[in-house]
Amino acid sequence: MRTVGLTLALLGAPVPATASRPTEGGLWAFEPSDVVEHLDDASGLVRVHYSTDGPNQTLLADGDMDGLPDFAQDVAARAAEVLAFYETDLGLRPPVSESDLGLGSLGGSYAFDFYLVDFGGSADGLFAVDGCSSVPLHCAGHMVMENDFSGYGYPSLAVAVEVLTSHELFHAVQSAYDGDLPVWISEGTAVWGERQFDPSSLDFLWFADAYLDDTGRSLDRPPVGPVPTFAYATALWWDFLTTRHDPDLMHELLLALERTSSEPQDALVAMVTVLEVRGDSIEDAFSTFARWNLATGRRAGVAESHAYAADLSGVTAEVEGVTIDDENRFYPLAATYYRLDHPGGQLWFTADEIEPGLVFSLHAVADGSADGPVEDALEIWPADGDTREISGDEVLSAGGYWLVGTNAQLAEQSTRTRVCLGPEDDVLACLPVEPEEEGGCGCDGTSGTPGLGLWLVPLVALRRRN
Repeated sequence: MRTVGLTLALLGAPVPATASRPTEGGLWAFEPSDVVEHLDDASGLVRVHYSTDGPNQTLLADGDMDGLPDFAQDVAARAAEVLAFYETDLGLRPPVSESDLGLGSLGGSYAFDFYLVDFGGSADGLFAVDGCSSVPLHCAGHMVMENDFSGYGYPSLAVAVEVLTSHELFHAVQSAYDGDLPVWISEGTAVWGERQFDPSSLDFLWFADAYLDDTGRSLDRPPVGPVPTFAYATALWWDFLTTRHDPDLMHELLLALERTSSEPQDALVAMVTVLEVRGDSIEDAFSTFARWNLATGRRAGVAESHAYAADLSGVTAEVEGVTIDDENRFYPLAATYYRLDHPGGQLWFTADEIEPGLVFSLHAVADGSADGPVEDALEIWPADGDTREISGDEVLSAGGYWLVGTNAQLAEQSTRTRVCLGPEDDVLACLPVEPEEEGGCGCDGTSGTPGLGLWLVPLVALRRRN
């Protein structure tokens, strides 16, 4: 349900190491009138602090009549399960204990502390940092979590507990490598952690859809301001990479991000290095990722894609029509999608700039319809400045086709390119008109009027921008 994702968008990244424990005051804290108790899970890994009376009183139902609130016990049990899963099943580092940093036992024990307080709808949970080492920047902290989830959009209390524990404890794991990661990595990999713990995570699917809504945005450049949805949505990329390789890649990535000086590691360089060690490249990985993302929603089922591709909403065409003529800005580590209604026959393509970093692929709709499941790429090619006949002399059947354009490289700047796809005459009309020799007809459009050929291009492309 999307309400899960909408609620999780309130979650915060790790806060600076000036955070107070909720028993000591601060933005989200117990009040002096709260009666604060605590309980430990059976393994001793987790301690939960909660109020039995006062402004932050938690849910006190005690179905098993053992004298302890079931909700607080469920939080402790699920949190311990998540911690064990991350360490044992995924091979990740456990969270740093405050005792490892010489801070003593801030919660009264050396267990990982949860505090259940009333966020009043402003958030639902966060991992707060108690302190950090210098180099490397290893940080210890605690978890603050909504005390009853009353009025929140989660489908059940159990789902809320699972989402919050798996997401925020992944921030604690990240902080055992480096306590200050870029938000698109810290939040995206935390949502990835949710899916690893629960492969059926609806929260992950909601954020995956959010990524597909904005594929033209660079992976590493979420919108500015408070932590944006797009930062969480990069979870789709991290899930793709660990599917393409294996979950051990996440430990390798976090290890590569561990700083060796006061300055953080370059996140993109670290990611590329991890892929290269695996015999992979960012260009091949990201262009494949873009093609997988095409085969989602109603376009899933034939081409290679995510295991959950049919559960996603799918991408939106930037332009669609009998001829594609689009002057587009292609951002690094981003993709643009076009849908063509082909009448049948030969199909031509051109891009007016030589940009080898741009990769294009053509996909047929499998059943010949306008927009159903797509097939794997008929052809993949770079933007090398050539005007090409797609699939050589092969006559393509009438029906729907998709063009995927991917800037699958690391770059500081985007590249602007005019892309044309369709019948030969229409594509040739997209090409720049060369000036005539001196004394020629002067009909090259230098006076500001487009050449005649440009006026003959059918206006059949319909733009739909996100």
